[in-house]
Amino acid sequence: MKRILPLITCLIIATFSSFAQEVIISYEKVQSYTVEGLDSLMADVGVPPGIVVPEYGIDIYKVLYKTPYIHLDSLVQASGAIIVPQVDCPLPLANYQHGTQSKRSSAPSSLNGGQIEVAMIFASTGYVVTVPDYLGLGDSDPKVIIHPYIHAFSQAHTSINILRASREIAADQGVTLNDQLFLFGYSQGGFGTAALHKEIEENYSDEFQITASAPMSGPYDLKEAQVDLIASDEPYPTPGYLPFIFLAYQSIYGNLYEESISEVLKAPYDSLVPALFYSGEYSIGYINGQVPDVPKTMVKDSVIDDFMTNADHPLRLDLNDNHLLDWAPEAPIKLYYCKGDEQVSYLNSENAYDSWTANGAPSVEKQDFGNLKHNDCALFCFLDARLYFNSFADSCIVNMDTTTSVINTNRAAIEVYPNPASYQVNVLSGLGVQNQVIRLYNVLGELVLEERNTATMDVSQLPTGTYIYEITQNNKALKNGRLAVVR
Repeated sequence: MKRILPLITCLIIATFSSFAQEVIISYEKVQSYTVEGLDSLMADVGVPPGIVVPEYGIDIYKVLYKTPYIHLDSLVQASGAIIVPQVDCPLPLANYQHGTQSKRSSAPSSLNGGQIEVAMIFASTGYVVTVPDYLGLGDSDPKVIIHPYIHAFSQAHTSINILRASREIAADQGVTLNDQLFLFGYSQGGFGTAALHKEIEENYSDEFQITASAPMSGPYDLKEAQVDLIASDEPYPTPGYLPFIFLAYQSIYGNLYEESISEVLKAPYDSLVPALFYSGEYSIGYINGQVPDVPKTMVKDSVIDDFMTNADHPLRLDLNDNHLLDWAPEAPIKLYYCKGDEQVSYLNSENAYDSWTANGAPSVEKQDFGNLKHNDCALFCFLDARLYFNSFADSCIVNMDTTTSVINTNRAAIEVYPNPASYQVNVLSGLGVQNQVIRLYNVLGELVLEERNTATMDVSQLPTGTYIYEITQNNKALKNGRLAVVR
C-alpha cells in the first residue's frame, strides 16, 4: 500500500502536467511597458491623473492555446494575452473578460482594439492578468465561424484554459504565483465572469480556488431581464446584440432554424446581418449602425409572437441554458452596475444579488453607481473593484533592494463619513495621516479637491452632486468610492 500511493500521486501529477502542456500551442512576449509608459497610456485612454498609480512595469505575452468549444471534447485554438508585472515576488492571478466585440483583429491580444488597457493597469498594481480573446476573435480556430456570444460554457472555458496556460508560462519565465485567484469583467465580460465563477466552483474546485470575483454590468438574468429587452418596442442603443445572439446560438445549438436564417429574420437583414458578423471585419459599433434601432423589427413577427407565448421556444431554451441566477457562489462576489445603464438593465445585477442571496451564497455584495450610462459606469466599477480585490490580495511592496509579500489593509478598516455630506467629510483609518492624500473627482474625472496629511475634507464649496474619492498613502491606493454632496 505504501508503494501504491506514491505511484498514484505521480500518475496524477504527470497527467495534470501533460494536460497543461497540451493546452499551450505557442506563446511569445509581444510588448513591454515601463511605469512611465503606463502613465502615458492611461492619459491617452482618458484615465484621470492620480486615480490609479502604476507600481510596476509590465510584460505582455500573446498565447495560442486549446480550449473546448461546444463540449469538452471539441477542442479548438484560442488566443489571448497574459500580462506580468516586472517584480520578483509571489503574485496573485487575475482573469479579465472584456466587453462585446465582433471584429477579429480588435481582440485584446492584438494590443490595438481598446480592450486590453484595463487589464494592463490592473497588472501594473501587482497582479498577473489573463485576458482571453474569446472564441471566434483574435487568432481563433477557423472552425469557429462566429464568436459564441453569451455562451457560458465556451466563455468560461476560454478563461479556465488561459489560466492554465498562465501557470505554465509563469513557471517558464521564473514568475512565482501565490495561491490567489481573482475574476472580473464588464458587460459581456461581466456575464463571462459570473459564468467562470460558477463553472470553477461546480467542476474545477480541485484545480482553482477563487479568492473573490467582480462581475460588472453583465446580462446574468437571461430568463427575465434580457427577455424583456428582446420583446421591447423601444429603441435600443446596441441593436446588433439580438442578431448576434441568434447567429451565435444557432452555431452552438442548431435549433433556431432548419435551413436558413431567413426563417427568423426579415429581408434584407437575413442576408445583411450574417455577412456582417461572419466576415469578422466589422466592429459591433459599426453593425449597430446598419440595423434598426428597435431590434425586434429585424425579426419575423411570427417568431417574436412564438417566443413571447411559448415557454419551450428554442431561443428561450438556449437562453435558459446560459442563465446564471440558479446557483449560489461560494467565494466572495461583488456585483457592480448603474441604474442608468441603457444597454444592460440594472435588473440583471439586482436579480442576481437577490437570487444568489436567497440560494444561500455566504458573501454577496452589490454596488450601484447611480444614474450613469453603460460606458460611463465602467470607470467607477473598475476603480472600486480594484480596491475590493486589494482588500483580499497578498501584494508586493518594493522597498530599496528588498521585495516582500504583505497583506493589504482591509478596506473595512477605513471609514469615510458622513456620506451624503454637506460640509465636512471625515476619514477614519488606523494607519494615521502621514503621507496620506485624499482626492475628490467629479463625474467627468476632473480633480476638484485634494487634501494631504489630514483626516478631513471640506466639501462646503462644492456643488451638489456625485463624486469619486480616492485615498492613498505612500503612493499606495487604500480605498475609493462614491461620495454624495447635498445641501
